[in-house]
Amino acid sequence: MVFKAYDIRGVFREQLDENFAYSLGKVLGERYNNILVAKDVRIGSDGLLKPFIYGIMESGGKVSYGGTISTPLMYFGTKNRYDLGVIITASHNPPEYTGFKMCDRNAIPISPVEEVKPIFKRDKLENSQRKEVEEINLEELKVDISSEYKRFFLKRCRSYDIKVAVDFANGSTSIVEREILERLLKDHVFINDYPDGTFPAHQPDTLKISCLRDIIRTVRENGCDTGIIFDGDGDRIGIVDERGDVLQGDMITAIIAREILEEKDGKDIKIIYDLRCSKIVPEVIEKYGGIPVKSKVGHYFIKKLMQEIDGEFAGELSNHFYFKEIGYFEGPLIALNYILFTMEEGKEPLSRIWRKYKKYYHSGEINFKVKDQRKILEKLKEIYKDCKIEELDGLSVYCKGWWFNIRPSNTEPLLRLNLEGDTEDIMREKVEEIKEIVNKLDRGL
Repeated sequence: MVFKAYDIRGVFREQLDENFAYSLGKVLGERYNNILVAKDVRIGSDGLLKPFIYGIMESGGKVSYGGTISTPLMYFGTKNRYDLGVIITASHNPPEYTGFKMCDRNAIPISPVEEVKPIFKRDKLENSQRKEVEEINLEELKVDISSEYKRFFLKRCRSYDIKVAVDFANGSTSIVEREILERLLKDHVFINDYPDGTFPAHQPDTLKISCLRDIIRTVRENGCDTGIIFDGDGDRIGIVDERGDVLQGDMITAIIAREILEEKDGKDIKIIYDLRCSKIVPEVIEKYGGIPVKSKVGHYFIKKLMQEIDGEFAGELSNHFYFKEIGYFEGPLIALNYILFTMEEGKEPLSRIWRKYKKYYHSGEINFKVKDQRKILEKLKEIYKDCKIEELDGLSVYCKGWWFNIRPSNTEPLLRLNLEGDTEDIMREKVEEIKEIVNKLDRGL
């Protein structure tokens, strides 16, 4: 199924081909008048671009082409200017994947499942149309949305003497964001800093340790104070400290939340965190005068919630960081700016800063491939009925000294477990307990 909760995604040619792109363009062109279209560096992006644009124009929609850019740049360019923004991307997936992310004029994501799939109609390009597709002149449709983006971030973010390693993962950020960081970071080491849709260095993911080896090695070998890595479309940023140790997304969220609340003197500012995050996140928010708001997982839900409650900032375990000041969408460059500011002001190494927030012991995300997600969740609810139960997103269970959330993946046929204990022993014991229960239940189904 290519229609996901957050985007449309599938293997190029096998699941998403030029006929799909043309069909999608047609239905969107019927609904939206003025559409910004852009793409990432992926192999499949070029193959889908012109058929998609052709479908929009055939239905009467007007297309402006933003070029090869990051997803945050697409949001920035869409907000208050276009009825719809679309970027052809598959985010952090392997190179054979492609897809579509869409947002409205407020940069709120369009739900493929709820808003696109019901109106989608499969169509096919005729041979006569294929020639017209090839003849589309992208330069005639081109608009410059990058210059304003660069000006904004060069003005918003400070310049630092801190030595920073940056892994662009050969993705979309190796173009405009690279230019910005080259000017902001006085002492930097750039790697994988050219666009290549085959991702020759590693998969463009900020979470998999196999994808982090380059940035960890670069930090250690060059004596850098910190290292960062972008994912394929640039809406996630991963961070490692001067030792090469990886900061989990909730630790980054806690650091940024504190800086924002101190900057604004608390004043009942609402800060959102996803329900997989450590307990330290709401504790820090409350300590510095803010109001912590728990959210379902995923940028679609968080962005809508941010606008509904006028949230100042939101952070996810998955390295998405959202800021009101740019339009309630991801701002990896602003997230980096806060981390560097913390390091410079505190005159402490990043390893010492983030470990102040490492009060509890988090399992990280553990995946289970199971036959029946719903039945397992029901059984777990019954087993832990004496603990506090929440069902905001999957099943969250809060027991004395530990808690866990287990939820169906929005993109894969998996159950995802996140568990935290007040001590490392409790965390390890309870992870094994849940694993045993889930595997036993699955075998019995």
